[in-house]
Amino acid sequence: MSIQVAILKILASHVSGRAALDSLKHDLAILSSSGDDWHSRVKRLASRVPELDIFSNGYVLRDADGWEITPAGRAFLRALEAVTQDNLPPAPSEETAIRAEGALIVVGHRFRNRARVQRDPESGASARRRPFREPR
Repeated sequence: MSIQVAILKILASHVSGRAALDSLKHDLAILSSSGDDWHSRVKRLASRVPELDIFSNGYVLRDADGWEITPAGRAFLRALEAVTQDNLPPAPSEETAIRAEGALIVVGHRFRNRARVQRDPESGASARRRPFREPR
């Protein structure tokens, strides 16, 4: 189940490996609303172990104070998250690599597309005449 993988990940993220039930519920609520990346990652991990039972396997202990991940649970999670072919980031395609090489973003700078031609102030004034209007 993906919820059990999520519980393992949350408990492993705590320094002590221990969390009160309310804290665990709160963390699960935050992560469940965090977006598709989290959901797809947990589902992918859970698909590797469809018959996972974190309590009967001894990966998590429960008591009155809360839940705690065991050393066996940490080792299981490390093995589950080991880099394999299906959790590597996708290799960039040739088109993406070419596009990424040429990407240049400059912020806060103005480029001039062409050199300005220095004009003679005398000739510039005559070139910009106002239209002639006949008096009414």
